[in-house]
Amino acid sequence: MTDAQVETLHLALGLVLFCLGTLLGIPHGRSKGRGDAKNTELWRIAHLSTCVGGASLLALAVAMPRLFADQAIYVLAPFTLSAYGFFMACTLSAWFNTSWDDDRGNARTAAVYRLQILASLLALVAVAASFGLLAWLSLIHISEPTRQAEI
Repeated sequence: MTDAQVETLHLALGLVLFCLGTLLGIPHGRSKGRGDAKNTELWRIAHLSTCVGGASLLALAVAMPRLFADQAIYVLAPFTLSAYGFFMACTLSAWFNTSWDDDRGNARTAAVYRLQILASLLALVAVAASFGLLAWLSLIHISEPTRQAEI
């Protein structure tokens, strides 16, 4: 996959996630009329966090190929999977009207909890990959002047 294809794919995935987050404003608004404060809060979290996740993916899709060129996919993929994992977890949480920290003996709560954990682990992988690539690039750039001085 070329750098341009990676960037285009992740821009599209970010836009789709942002649009999904915007659409989650509909059940959030409808939940206000039902008077269930917990459910309204769960839909608010799903709505806003999905919009932020989509906007973040858009920014990352522009920045990462410029920073990491061919290696950008190693950072973008786990960030994207993480964002979509949080989208699924937050949306299911609101749909089921259960929070990840409710009784985990409940199958629905357990599913939300597992998705939250999976998304969190993917986010850790993405951050570790980002720092690892930054450190690697720093070492390359630090050693370049030394090589030129040797020539």
